[in-house]
Amino acid sequence: MFEWVIILFLGSGLIYGLQSRRLQRRSISSPMVMVLAGAVIALPLGIWHEAPLAPLADRIHFATGFAEMTLAIILFLDAAVLDYRKERPALRLANRLLLVGLPLTIGVTWAFIIGIDPTIGILPALILALIVSPTDAALGQPVFENKKVPDAVRQGINIESGLNDGLVLPVFTTAVLFEAELLGEGPGNWIREAVMEISIGAGVGILTGIVIGYVVNHAVTHRTILDRFERLLGVLSALFIYFLSEKLGGNGFVAAFAGGLALNITSDKVRDAIESFGEAESELLTMLTFFIFGLLVVPAVCGLWTWQMVIFSVMSLVVLRPVCVWICMIGSPYSLAEKLYIGWFGPRGIASIIYLLIMATMIDPTGHETIYAAVVMIVCISIIAHGLSAAPLSRALVAHLARTSKSS
Repeated sequence: MFEWVIILFLGSGLIYGLQSRRLQRRSISSPMVMVLAGAVIALPLGIWHEAPLAPLADRIHFATGFAEMTLAIILFLDAAVLDYRKERPALRLANRLLLVGLPLTIGVTWAFIIGIDPTIGILPALILALIVSPTDAALGQPVFENKKVPDAVRQGINIESGLNDGLVLPVFTTAVLFEAELLGEGPGNWIREAVMEISIGAGVGILTGIVIGYVVNHAVTHRTILDRFERLLGVLSALFIYFLSEKLGGNGFVAAFAGGLALNITSDKVRDAIESFGEAESELLTMLTFFIFGLLVVPAVCGLWTWQMVIFSVMSLVVLRPVCVWICMIGSPYSLAEKLYIGWFGPRGIASIIYLLIMATMIDPTGHETIYAAVVMIVCISIIAHGLSAAPLSRALVAHLARTSKSS
């Protein structure tokens, strides 16, 4: 069965890729297609007929392996390709979103979850808030491709989505370790374990990132590296740092993120090569993750969905994040339309899926069905809502700003 699943995934990817330009013009994104393909393929395999959470029981490590590599590459590349010299206005916007908007969103979401379902528990509610707070650039790709959208807005959203999952990760890891300890499933002394994992991961990432950056800069200066290997540097570095940290007892995701921040490659040519090839590589793994999400995760929890989860998902996407973004943007030079645009484009996607899969390897999903079902619902809604609205809302913002500019 495994071989057929891979064959069907690759076939789905080929079909979408060959029609990708036409489909994107119709606001049909690759995550939509891959989740749908996975869900359809799950039908003849009988996965939809299994008991809730059963599809994850024997297949979780298969799903998580690809997802972990995807997250490591994304975390590394998002941090590595950020040019602090060229993107000052976007960075100022991203700083507001990351340093004020993100903690505020997590806190408000946490309180809302407890308010709508007090039985979930304080710590599980926090874990759920942490999982659904990071945003995903892949679900709003037309936002970044429309060059008429103000550059600071477009790049600010991009930087936020690139860095927020790395910033949330240590807190998420600590919270899950604490929950595992309370359930008797943890390694013992969760505080020490969390501090050790995060510290070793950050240390390995920073040290390795600095060394790799120095070696790459030296190789470029002395012209000892072929062009085609420049394109491989990002993926090779990300996975090297990730697996090295895991082997040394650290958190590989923290290491990948810290390594990307510390990389400091001075050659714009190499940075562009790393970014372009890394985007293609991570796109493939992202498509695979969304395919597995539709194949295994959606059938595993759809029977657990409740009306409270519908309210939570809609409120999280339509009210909670936009309000928190508006608050953190008070005093900024952006118009109300731009603030609403930034607030809406906080899609939940790849990071939320991977955090959920990681949690499943650390804590028995039984007893945490609410978290799994709520995360899957909000991601499903976001894939459709943000995928369909990205292009038309981007055009609407551009038209509104043009009219405002003429009238003034």
